[in-house]
Amino acid sequence: MSEDNNGRTDEFCEEIRSRLLQLGYEVAESDEEALDFAADRTVERIKNLCNTDRIPDTLELKAVDMACGEFLSGKMVFGGLDGYIESDGKLIKTISEGDTSVTYMERKSCEQRIEEFIAALCGNDSEIISCRRLKW
Repeated sequence: MSEDNNGRTDEFCEEIRSRLLQLGYEVAESDEEALDFAADRTVERIKNLCNTDRIPDTLELKAVDMACGEFLSGKMVFGGLDGYIESDGKLIKTISEGDTSVTYMERKSCEQRIEEFIAALCGNDSEIISCRRLKW
């Protein structure tokens, strides 16, 4: 497993690509630089928060999700996620049979759903902080 100067491995980048595919985003060749940047930024963030020179084993899956969130966030800012989440109209909340009444649930916009999804991928830092080491 080859490792670059940032402690990021080729396997880590491949796991990010695989996770993005699971999430419905196919990485294009033009995305490679942005993907590498998201991976590097995630690795550095975790290493800095944990005061360590590598990602702890218990945070590997968290790191993959964080890198995916970082990547998708960057794509969203620059309009690269158009069509990633399609609007499928409103969901039915209630149906009455009497004089036929239908109530719809309020739907969030596609952008709101993407933002919530990215926030969930990035998550909070509590998992990371639990792996911190003391810095002397």
